[in-house]
Amino acid sequence: MMTNNPGKELQNLRNSVGMTVALISFGMMFATLFLGYFLVRSNAPTWPPVEISNLPMLLPFLSTLVMGLSSFTYFKLEKDASHRKHFWFATMALGISFLVLQWNLWGALKASGILVSNGNVPSMVYAFTWLHAAHIVMGLMLLMWLGHYLFRKPEAVTALTLLNVGKFWHFLGAVWLLMYLMLFVL
Repeated sequence: MMTNNPGKELQNLRNSVGMTVALISFGMMFATLFLGYFLVRSNAPTWPPVEISNLPMLLPFLSTLVMGLSSFTYFKLEKDASHRKHFWFATMALGISFLVLQWNLWGALKASGILVSNGNVPSMVYAFTWLHAAHIVMGLMLLMWLGHYLFRKPEAVTALTLLNVGKFWHFLGAVWLLMYLMLFVL
């Protein structure tokens, strides 16, 4: 899409490339964690090991539903300009709800006797969920930045801006789904 402002086009291209590079970097970090988990799991004599035999199941399932809904509301935010602010609020609320569910999951893990100090597998469960939660906080900060423009300068919100924030948010949803399947289902 050509505009009369080549400087703005160059900045948009830089932003898009920057988000892609960031997502590749984060993807590599999570892929490394997944590989480590796979190696530990494939070398375990029995699965699940006793250290995580009583993993809470409801909270991760609810977290997965919330992440899926937040990805849907962000998709609607991108596509429905007339209700964009409503979908922004919904996405923010669902993102915060996800963090609350994670906080409760960590409490449930502790109450179940699943502690970081109990070995490789429990520490990996915490590492996965802590790192993902940190990225959710980053995603919420991106959403707040986007909200600033949505509410104060809606004309400044471009399709590329929505796409870049969406790439990050949907990436977090995909990573959580993989984590949920690997840690709590399979």
